[in-house]
Amino acid sequence: MNLKRDLVKYVRDKAKSRYRKNNKCYICGETENLDFHHFFGLTELLDHWIQKQGIKVETEEDILSAREIFIEKHEKELYDEAVTLCHMHHLRLHSIYGKRPKLVTAMKQKRWVEKQRVKYGMV
Repeated sequence: MNLKRDLVKYVRDKAKSRYRKNNKCYICGETENLDFHHFFGLTELLDHWIQKQGIKVETEEDILSAREIFIEKHEKELYDEAVTLCHMHHLRLHSIYGKRPKLVTAMKQKRWVEKQRVKYGMV
């Protein structure tokens, strides 16, 4: 492979302009140190899609041409199934579900976030 960066960074560069990052943590309302969290992890989602499509990514041109299709096919996961969290809650979520949570845990992550939100009286 002749790539200077991780594949996901090429996709994130293109996709992030449309992220709807909020100005406060969805769980606790904190307004500082905010992170954007995808319930369907971008790296896992991209790896799964590339494998399923049988796409060979060996050059920068390969990933640049594939990323448009990937983003179009995964708009819901990229933009709707995501949440703004303060850094503390983002770290806590990843301490439970792992650094690269499996795609099958997306709805569990979402339920966890909702339960935390209730605990903080944000509903």
